[in-house]
Amino acid sequence: MTAPFGLRPLPSVRTKAPLGTIVVLLCWAVCTTLYHLGARGLFLAVRRDPDALAAGQVWRVLSPVLVQPDDVPVVVLLGVLAAVIGVTAERLFGTTRWIVLFLAGALAGHIIGEWWQPYSGGISVGFCGPLGALAVYAVLSFPSRPQVVGPTVVLVGAVVLTVMTDIHGPAILAGALVAVVAMRPVSGS
Repeated sequence: MTAPFGLRPLPSVRTKAPLGTIVVLLCWAVCTTLYHLGARGLFLAVRRDPDALAAGQVWRVLSPVLVQPDDVPVVVLLGVLAAVIGVTAERLFGTTRWIVLFLAGALAGHIIGEWWQPYSGGISVGFCGPLGALAVYAVLSFPSRPQVVGPTVVLVGAVVLTVMTDIHGPAILAGALVAVVAMRPVSGS
């Protein structure tokens, strides 16, 4: 099986259906829909909140991925982009590694978000982890070919976003850093 851009799944990957991507996007879609239908309390309970985190609500380093507070067109676009990135990464890396990459992006983005962009949330930083991993995998697979232009732009862009204090930068970089370890064979992927 060959994925987009000529990348091949890691040797031990046997993932047929991208279950991690499906489950995460389904949970996010349900919670985001509830929020947009008026369940504002749900967002308040899961969003980034430095005071609540300091008071012991540790779930707030990960729970912000559950609700997307943006306007509906942005939510739809994010859902489509997340599905494309998620399915591609999960088919290349396997579900186990995909979960690690998603968590790396979500945790890096939302932990730094407690300082840089508090009182918000969203799924995008979670999918930035697999995006960073895809970029690293492409660069390592084709180090001197034109295919690395896009992935290189993603990695350089992540550094620029970090300098600009945008939480997506650290999330992409976390996925890129974890990718080197996460691409190693894991039984049952």
